[in-house]
This record gives sequence, C-alpha cells and structure tokens, in this order.
Amino acid sequence: MNILVVDDHRLIVDDIIDELKQISPEIQCTGVTDPHEALELIRKNSYDVAYLDVEMPGMNGMNLAAEILKLSPHTNLIFVTGYTEYALESYEYHASGFITKPINRTKLRESLQHLRYRVPSITEETIRASYNGSTLIGKRLEAVREERGMTRKEMAEKMDVSVQTVYRWESGDRIPDVVTLMRLSKLLGVTMDELAG
Repeated sequence: MNILVVDDHRLIVDDIIDELKQISPEIQCTGVTDPHEALELIRKNSYDVAYLDVEMPGMNGMNLAAEILKLSPHTNLIFVTGYTEYALESYEYHASGFITKPINRTKLRESLQHLRYRVPSITEETIRASYNGSTLIGKRLEAVREERGMTRKEMAEKMDVSVQTVYRWESGDRIPDVVTLMRLSKLLGVTMDELAG
C-alpha cells in the first residue's frame, strides 16, 4: 500500500508515518509539509491513500483534496485535523475517513479498514511468499509427488532435469515455466490449476 501524508508540521507527518509503519511494515509512506509538493508527487506517482491536514498555509486540505481527485480520482482521502467542523464538508470530497488530532495507532488502523476504494492486496511480501515455496506451487508440487510415491530422483529422471532442479522447484527457489508445469501436471496426473493453485 502506497500512502501520502500531508501536514504543514513535520513532526505530525513523521508521527503518522511511524504509526503506519508499526501497523504494517510493508506500507510505503511519503510525507511532505507543502501541499504544492504533494500535488507534484500525485502527478508522478500512484497513491492508494492520502492523509491530508485541513488547516495549512497556501492551500488548505479541502482544496488539495479537490486537486487530488482531478489527478487521481481513486485515491482514498482521509482528513486529519483538530477542527471537527470540517467533518461534514470532508464528505463532499468522497472522503474515506476523518480523523481528529491527536493521532494514535488505533485511529489510523481503523481508517485503513474503511477505505472507499479497494487497495490491491498483492504486495511485494505476497509476491516473495509465492516464490519462496511457502505457498502455491513449491509445496503443492512436493505434496503431490510424495502422494504418488515418487522420489525427487525419479521425478528428475522423468522430467529430464537434475535432482537439484526438482529441489529448487519444491523449495520455491525456482518456479517452473508454463510448459514445464504442463509436463509436471501430466506426469503427476493432476490439472495445472490443482498444481499451481
């Protein structure tokens, strides 16, 4: 999840980022104190969520929200302020949330659980997990091979690869290509979907 934090006080920006990292270390955070700099970042990058202070010099959070929505209409906007009178106005910008200061981890966690626009759940961590054999192909391949009473050496011979290659497939160090998956599914008598999940 990629998050932008905008507040004219650097300490508040840093506090929000620290709390978000405690919630989930895989969250990518960028924090700025200048709303104009925030707009430049929005033009160049994609953000899933933007935490916006309301009272800022030069451009307030409501005006910033309007500009963000023009550039990136599916960014989840969450207003952060000490002024509760802005709560109603925030929903004119289809806000995903409104948090009153002082900020704490519980408020931030809850704000991330009620996002208006869905955030893709595929992260770098899930991609790494798919490749390390702890999920999907590696462990399924090993389980099906063992169910068939086949050793790694026997599989290697039938697939015309080294035993080390079979080990790498099963440990997740290497993912078989599509053609190899088709051959493995035929050899083991399972569909590719059953093998690859």
